[in-house]
Amino acid sequence: MTDPAARPYRPIEDYALLGNCHGCALVARDGSIDWACLERFDADPLFSRLLDRTRGGFFAIQPEAPFETARIYLPGTTILETSFTTRDGIVVLRDFMVAPEAGRALPSLVRIVAGVSGSVAMRAVHRPLAGFAAAFGALSPVEGGVAAEGLPFLAASVPFALDENRAVARFTLAAQDQQVFALHATRAGAADSPAPGDLMEATRRAWAGWSAAAAYDGPDADALLRSALTLKALTYAPSGAIVAAATTSLPEEIGGVRNWDYRFCWIRDACLSFYVLKKFGMVAEAEAFVRFVGTLAERDEGGLKPLYAIAGESDLREHEVAHFEGWRASAPVRHGNEAAEQHQSDAYGQVLDLLHLYRSLGGTIPEAMREQAIRLADYAAAHWHETDAGLWEPRKPERHYLHAAIMNWVALDRAIRLFGERPDWCRERERIVARVNGEGIHPDGYYPQSIGGDDPDAALLIAPMVGFPVDEAAFARTVEVVIERLGHGPLVYRYRNDDGLPGHEGTFLICAFWLVDALAWLGREEEARTRFTALRALQNDVGLYAEEVAEDHTFLGNFPQAFSHLAFIHSALVLDLVAHGGREAVRGTYADRTLRETAARRVTRVAPEADPAPRR
Repeated sequence: MTDPAARPYRPIEDYALLGNCHGCALVARDGSIDWACLERFDADPLFSRLLDRTRGGFFAIQPEAPFETARIYLPGTTILETSFTTRDGIVVLRDFMVAPEAGRALPSLVRIVAGVSGSVAMRAVHRPLAGFAAAFGALSPVEGGVAAEGLPFLAASVPFALDENRAVARFTLAAQDQQVFALHATRAGAADSPAPGDLMEATRRAWAGWSAAAAYDGPDADALLRSALTLKALTYAPSGAIVAAATTSLPEEIGGVRNWDYRFCWIRDACLSFYVLKKFGMVAEAEAFVRFVGTLAERDEGGLKPLYAIAGESDLREHEVAHFEGWRASAPVRHGNEAAEQHQSDAYGQVLDLLHLYRSLGGTIPEAMREQAIRLADYAAAHWHETDAGLWEPRKPERHYLHAAIMNWVALDRAIRLFGERPDWCRERERIVARVNGEGIHPDGYYPQSIGGDDPDAALLIAPMVGFPVDEAAFARTVEVVIERLGHGPLVYRYRNDDGLPGHEGTFLICAFWLVDALAWLGREEEARTRFTALRALQNDVGLYAEEVAEDHTFLGNFPQAFSHLAFIHSALVLDLVAHGGREAVRGTYADRTLRETAARRVTRVAPEADPAPRR
């Protein structure tokens, strides 16, 4: 077997996600955990080889001899099962994370490896790193595991020995043999922990019970459930926030500088996630997110930032980890995201749309949130005509983006539906329509990225899906321009114009799904389904999507990406609606479509057996 410490970077699509609604880990096909933030998504990592193959930490469990692998998630769970087949036999590795629980000493991550047939020589290599430290700390193999000052304790059923800056264990597995490894906050906690097999069964039951609550009886049910499980795993249970992705600094271009930290909660992304979660029957998560947004709006007096840390913190100052080389030498590695200081006015429309959907489905808007929502609408009415940074966060001067104008229209439209007509809201709502459908239309008949510009932008594909009264001929022409100038087969670039950064990026998966939705809205159902089928085939072997896809179908960008998974679910449900109700069934707002889906009984809800993320 190749030395695990010397192996090259693995493709992004090689990874699978482990999660417990607090933190996460990424496991490669070869059994190496190369990324893990155990306590919370945006914490410093314990394993970081994903971003530097020599300086980063990892935890690998593999056969000594050459092997082939196959892997699956246990049905309805985030428990990963990897099978290693060698010339000497077969072993199975099961990896899972355990949700914290008040009053009990539980490991955060457990790995159970068992023999299936033959006799297989195995090796475990543990090389943790404190965050992005410049050097590895001292490891101490002790009875029952490996200790390291200031780092979690690795409890193990086999002894480890030091080998330079790593701890190595060698052991042999025959059929029915089993060895266990678990990461605990402290060595003392490891001594009081429940049996690993009991923890795995409790974890399995919790996830399976949750999945039963999210039951869906339409096409692609298993694939949609996997995306729903991914969104659930990217939810931070203590606050209700939903992170954009599990990672930082996976590049949009190999060797380029478009590497961002996505381990935070974008209000825009999370509102769209709420819509999908609510439609898919995930009531508790949707309620928790509404409370999270309400708290932010009340605290910040309506002036919402585009993104927050997962407990609501707003200081996300961006800095570079200069001594890490980045995945496949794609530097810089970034911690934090300065986009938190940008003005992105489309977020106001997302929040008001969320509240409209929430109330339409029977929710009650608290008085404090009502006041903040009115303040957001007042702000939109007063400032919609001003420039902003845009949803794609270019590092260029602000402009008059059409997407921002449309989402300000959404803010006013939903405020009117929620709180009644007010003269300034009604007046400005109509002015936005007049501007977008007037000077906003390019001389060639399509909606461009910004007023007076020529460049297409895939963000405009969402206009009719939020209920904006588009000029249908202009929208149909916009779809054609997007296909012609931003498309590559079933894939879609979000834009191709200068954004103030060197280099370029891959195609953006959510935009490809937005094109599916737009085609369905236009009545081009067969074309929409063909594109959806092609996008469905781009998932990796365990059903996960990254942020972007290169033209050769390799993954780019942070992974797994909430945007991509919520878009996959949304497009599937849109096509389901079209199949049962025709083009008219997808007209109107998110709330309109959700109510139609509920009435058609396409989404069913069963009482959950348990929840994999109990609150403290």
